[in-house]
Amino acid sequence: MVVKRVREVLSGGRLWLAACFVLALCSQGGAQAEQRIEVTIKDFTFLTKQIPLRLGVATVIAITNQDQERHDFGSAMFDGVQARVESGGIVSYGKGIGGLFLDAKKAAVIRFTMERPGRHEFRCSIHPNMKGELLLLNVEAV
Repeated sequence: MVVKRVREVLSGGRLWLAACFVLALCSQGGAQAEQRIEVTIKDFTFLTKQIPLRLGVATVIAITNQDQERHDFGSAMFDGVQARVESGGIVSYGKGIGGLFLDAKKAAVIRFTMERPGRHEFRCSIHPNMKGELLLLNVEAV
């Protein structure tokens, strides 16, 4: 049925309109429904690759530990927030996660929704000098 309709549109001399329609569908299909933050732990440092973050949008923090040591990733930004943690093939859910431990050369993913604007610090409880931060501006208010 769809193929027949596309043929009708194309044969009717509406090639340009059909091309715009296909481009619109493709761009909507590729739109991301979540914002992603990459955090790499390397040489006892948090390296963060962050996009501008928005309130109320599903957020994914992907953490990779490239060190030979075990590290922790914890933050008050998760206080009272429902989160899903995927690590080592195990998925856990909870509200207000304190942090998660990553063994050497391991990775984890935290999924949640950003609700509070501001500067959100994270740290490694094992190595107190390891700190990083995410900045969430309330862009809608600007």
